[in-house]
Amino acid sequence: MLDSPAEYLEELGRSLAEVRGVNRWLGGIAVAVDFLRSRPELVPGSGARVLDVATGTGDIPLALAGWARTNDVSLEVTATDLSADVLMHARRHLAGRASIQLELADATALPYPDSSFDYVVCNLALHHFAPLQAVQVLREMYRVARRAILVNDLERSRPAYWSAKLLFSIVTRDPMARHDGPLSVLRSYTLEEMRQLAREAGLGEARVRSRPVFRLELVAEKAGQ
Repeated sequence: MLDSPAEYLEELGRSLAEVRGVNRWLGGIAVAVDFLRSRPELVPGSGARVLDVATGTGDIPLALAGWARTNDVSLEVTATDLSADVLMHARRHLAGRASIQLELADATALPYPDSSFDYVVCNLALHHFAPLQAVQVLREMYRVARRAILVNDLERSRPAYWSAKLLFSIVTRDPMARHDGPLSVLRSYTLEEMRQLAREAGLGEARVRSRPVFRLELVAEKAGQ
């Protein structure tokens, strides 16, 4: 349902709020912030440009910007999404955050030159793409990154699916969240499938590992950086 936001405008805002909750409480924000924290070049007084692909309401850019302020790092974030309706909600959520620029963009054909951003991240979105499209998304992320990319997504498994069914039946009455939450697990990739996508995208020695809770983390470094 989230892939067709124009058909579900009334439910869209509530569902995106549920996604923010999932990121906050189930590890999405932690994975993204850990990625920046682990970068040896990001020392106090340094700066970087970040692209967030398929941003939703921009909670990941907001968390990254918060980490940067706390650690005296100058961070410029461009957050993109294919849906103008989703970006409308992102503008409301980010209200006045000058360090975060929102732009309409297709993840499979990013409108930026090669190596435009130091880091490119994608959170809870790759499972919305079928394998051939997902490979193209990874290629585009890698193309526009100068240093590294991060993909932070769900890991498909039976325990993850039934946990999502139980969680969304308890914590929300929103029909879109109840429908899309468990379905997102079914459409997500396993650890080996994610590694295969990385190989097909030509990401070199990409590191793919499981993270709590039912998360996959893919990090690919650019050669020579």
